[in-house]
Amino acid sequence: MTKNILVVMSSEDQLPLKGGQTHATGFYLNEFGVPAHRLTQEGYTLTIATPKGNRPPMDHGSDTKDFFKDEPEHQQIKAFVEQTLSGTVHKLSDAAANLDQFDAVFLPGGHAPMIELMRDADLGKVLRHFHEKGQPTALICHAPVALLAAQQDAAAYQQALQNGETPAAQDFIYDGYKATVFSTPEEQDAEKTFEAPMQYYPADALRAAGMDVQNGGKYQSHVVRDRELITGQNPMSDEEFVTALLGALKGDTVNA
Repeated sequence: MTKNILVVMSSEDQLPLKGGQTHATGFYLNEFGVPAHRLTQEGYTLTIATPKGNRPPMDHGSDTKDFFKDEPEHQQIKAFVEQTLSGTVHKLSDAAANLDQFDAVFLPGGHAPMIELMRDADLGKVLRHFHEKGQPTALICHAPVALLAAQQDAAAYQQALQNGETPAAQDFIYDGYKATVFSTPEEQDAEKTFEAPMQYYPADALRAAGMDVQNGGKYQSHVVRDRELITGQNPMSDEEFVTALLGALKGDTVNA
């Protein structure tokens, strides 16, 4: 056991919307910071990787105590994240070249994974590796949409979604898996503050690929575990999500 976790995050900060509009985004502070902090407390080393090897942008809308127990925790996690991301950020292609060094892969949410991660070929390689090894693959909030990178032509699948079509996934390793993701009712609430409507919703994208998407109530913590896959529905799921990930890392078996 190397106790090394690969953390994959988006390089981008502008989510395409309908009509050529965009919405400023990035990773959610608590969705990265709370699980990452717990993991380091448990002795795990984090290797951060983005497609461009740049520091991942943060969604500034997540920098609020509303997503934490209280203001002290907000500031503690914010300082931890700043310290963590001030270190080395690897190119995802480099990390993908030596995956045997990692015990698990973790993708935080925010809308950013919907930009480029869900079509990224290197992420597809990463996901297939952990799938074949049966090692924990953990994604929270919007990040589960990035599972779609693990198919034959992820870029074409994303393009079809953007065109308003319902595509069919090809050789999708998670076909039939149970998962959760930021729900359509939650997304419709968030979308009201956007510059234009979203091109598609994450739950629809995963269902079209053959996943069994199971959502809980709006803004309620909800985590689904199926085999190696651990998914959390929303920002409120951060604690339950990392607890499930730690359990999987320690070899706990749970039926989804």
